[in-house]
Amino acid sequence: MWKTRPSQRSRRLTTPTSSRRSRTPSSTRSAGGRSRCVVYPCSAKRRTHSSQLYFVIMVGFLNAASSGFDGSLMGGINAMPQYLDYFGYESTGASTGIVFMIYVVGNCVGSLVAGPASDKLTGIQGGFFILLGAAIITAAQNKGYFLGGRFLLGFGIAISTTAAPTWVTELAPPQWRGRIGACYNSCFFIGSMPATGAMVGTQRLASTWAWRLPLVLQVIPPTIVMTCVWFCPESPRWLISRGREEEARQVLADYHSSDGKTNSIIELEIAEFKEAIQVKKSEPWWDYRPLVNTTNARWRTLCLTLMCINGQLAGNGLITYYLPVMLANAGVTDAHTQLVYNFANSILSAFGAFSGAALTDKLGRRRRLYIGAFVLGVLLAMVAALSSEYGKKGNTNISGANASIAMVFLFGIMYSFTYTGLQALYCAEVMTQEMRAKGMGLHILISNCAGFINTFANSIGLQKLGWKYYFVFVAWNFCASALWFFFCVETRGRTLEELNEVFDSPYPARYSAKKIKVAVKADGDIKIVGDAA
Repeated sequence: MWKTRPSQRSRRLTTPTSSRRSRTPSSTRSAGGRSRCVVYPCSAKRRTHSSQLYFVIMVGFLNAASSGFDGSLMGGINAMPQYLDYFGYESTGASTGIVFMIYVVGNCVGSLVAGPASDKLTGIQGGFFILLGAAIITAAQNKGYFLGGRFLLGFGIAISTTAAPTWVTELAPPQWRGRIGACYNSCFFIGSMPATGAMVGTQRLASTWAWRLPLVLQVIPPTIVMTCVWFCPESPRWLISRGREEEARQVLADYHSSDGKTNSIIELEIAEFKEAIQVKKSEPWWDYRPLVNTTNARWRTLCLTLMCINGQLAGNGLITYYLPVMLANAGVTDAHTQLVYNFANSILSAFGAFSGAALTDKLGRRRRLYIGAFVLGVLLAMVAALSSEYGKKGNTNISGANASIAMVFLFGIMYSFTYTGLQALYCAEVMTQEMRAKGMGLHILISNCAGFINTFANSIGLQKLGWKYYFVFVAWNFCASALWFFFCVETRGRTLEELNEVFDSPYPARYSAKKIKVAVKADGDIKIVGDAA
C-alpha cells in the first residue's frame, strides 16, 4: 500500500508541548526509529471529567473575549459624535492615536509583570485590573481619567491573556491542542460581537451614555472568569514548579486518560514539564542567546518573527480600530450605518476565524500563509481602488459604494481565516522546549511594537492620506507572501524531534515542504521508500 505524505510527518503528541522523544508503548516506528504515529489513551470515551474540561476551556476562552471587547468597542465609539464631542477628539489624528496606543503601552507593561505563572490566580489578578480600568473609563469626566483607565485595561488584559492559553492547552488532552490553540485566539470575536452589537442600539442615545453603556459590558467576561476560576484545577506545570508533583500527576490523569490513572504519555508530559522548569532556572532571564546561538535556533526565531510582524501589519489594525473610518472612505458617512456594518463585520470575521481554527489540523501552515497574504494584498488594493472612485462626496453610484464595503468585509474574513488562529499557535510550534519561554516573550514584545503602528501610526496615516494609506499594507502583504513562501517552515503533524531534523537541514523551509513516498506494511510498520514525484 502506497501513500504520499509530507517528509517525516507523524501525528504530534502535543501542541505546544510536543514530545521530544518517542519511547512510548503506544507508538509505531519507522525503519529509522522515529515515531510515525501515536495512539492516545485519552482518546477513548471520556469520563465525567469531560464536562469539567469543557468548563475549563470556556473559562480560559473568556480571557480572549476580554481582549476582543476593547478593540471593537473603541473602534465603534470612535465613530460616535457623543464621544468625540465630549472629549474634543477627532476620528483620526495624533490625539486619537494616543487613546488607542495607551492600551498597547499597558499591554507591554502587563506582559512584563505577568511572569511565567500560568495558574488560576493569574486570571483573578488580570480580571481585577480589567474591572478597575472599565470602571474608570466608564465614569471618566476628562481625558486624563480616560487614558488612565485605558492603560489599566491593557495592563489587566495582558496578565490574563499571557496565562490563559498556556493554562488551557496544558489541561486539554494532547490531541486537542492544535484546535484548542487556534480556537483560543478566535474567541477574540466572542467579545467583539456583543460589543459592536450593543453600540448599534446605544448610538441613538443623545447623552454620553451612548458610549458609556457599551464600555460597561467589558466587566462581563472578567467577572465570569473571576467567579468560575475557583472551580478549575491548577496548571500541572505550575504545580510541579511548586514541588506538588503528585497533584500535577492526578490532574493530568483526570483530564488526559480514560480511566483516571497515569500512563506513559502522562509520565512523558511530567518529564517535559520538569525539563522546561529546570532549563528556565539554569538560564538568566535576560539571556536571549538561546534564540540565536545556532542556525537551527535562528531559523526558528525567524519563523516566529515573521508571524509577529506579518500578522500584525497585514492591515488588520485598520479593520479593528478604524473600520468606521474605512467605511467613511468608502462613502458611508452616517454614524449609525457605520456601526451596523461594524457589527456585521464582527460576525463575518468570527466565521472566518472559527473556520480557520476548525481546519487547523487539515490545512498546512505554509501554503495557508503565503496564499492568504497574497489574497489580503489583492483585497486591500481593491478596497483602495473602489474607495478612490466611489467614496467621494456626492457619489451617486450605490453599487460601487456597496462593492467597496463588500471588499472590506471580505478582507476581514480572509485575515481572520489566515492569521487569527495561527498567531500564537505557530509561534509555539516552532519553538523547542528550551526556547519556548523566551520565544513567547519575544513574540509578545514584537507584536506589541507592531501594535504601535496599528494604533498610533494608522490614525495619523488615515488622517493625512485617507484611502491612499491602504497601499502601505498592500505592499507589505505582497512582501509577506514572498517571505512566507521562501522562509516559512511547515509544522503541521510533526513532533519536536522531527522538527529538529527539519530545522537542522540546510534549507528548512524547502525541506519541510518536501513530499516522500512511504510504504505501509501489513503489520502497520511504515518505511520511507523515496521522494514523491
